[in-house]
Amino acid sequence: MGLSIEVGLVADLLVNDEEGAEEIQQQFAELSRYLTSIGLQPHVDPPDVEVWSGDMFGYSGLHYLRRLAAHLHYTQKLPEPGDDDSADDPVLQRYYNDYNDAPAGKAFGAYDHLIVHSDAEGYYLPQDFECVIIPGDSCPVVDMVGSSQRLRAECEKIAAALQLPLDLDPEDERLIEAAESQGEGGGATAWERYGIESYSCLQLHRAACHSISTRAAIVFT
Repeated sequence: MGLSIEVGLVADLLVNDEEGAEEIQQQFAELSRYLTSIGLQPHVDPPDVEVWSGDMFGYSGLHYLRRLAAHLHYTQKLPEPGDDDSADDPVLQRYYNDYNDAPAGKAFGAYDHLIVHSDAEGYYLPQDFECVIIPGDSCPVVDMVGSSQRLRAECEKIAAALQLPLDLDPEDERLIEAAESQGEGGGATAWERYGIESYSCLQLHRAACHSISTRAAIVFT
């Protein structure tokens, strides 16, 4: 099953599914009431922005990237390139456990918005706030809310560690080849051994940048 990300959901639905657009706008209205109750700005997804969407490297690609981020958090060093067991990596699991044990309402680590956000539910909003928001029963229409600004910053830290140029097109042939030969690249820069992590990082960074510039939410689809 594939995983994609989109920025400009309401604008997209207003053209292709007006009933769906109305439903999402109602969700954002309910979410906005909750956001204002905790001191944040309401969110109105713009109806007329340029829609951006991109494919991830499946759900597994997100796990590859999260695993790498967890290792960077604890060791400040790149681990070996990820593999099919990335989701069960003990260092990544440690991050989840330490996050859950941390005081509520405070950020835990350097990559919270990347690692602890759901890969199937919720949004990233173009607001800069410290902690991933988990409304629970206070706002049942949304599971988790992350910050596009924080996601962008976290992706930029990973890109620096990988020596990954952020202007590299995710569809660049070099990156596709690196992903297909995961862990085997022998190029001059680190990212060529981490093709799947690099692809995932670039797609999320692009989504975050587009979200911030257009004031539209990021959603996994």
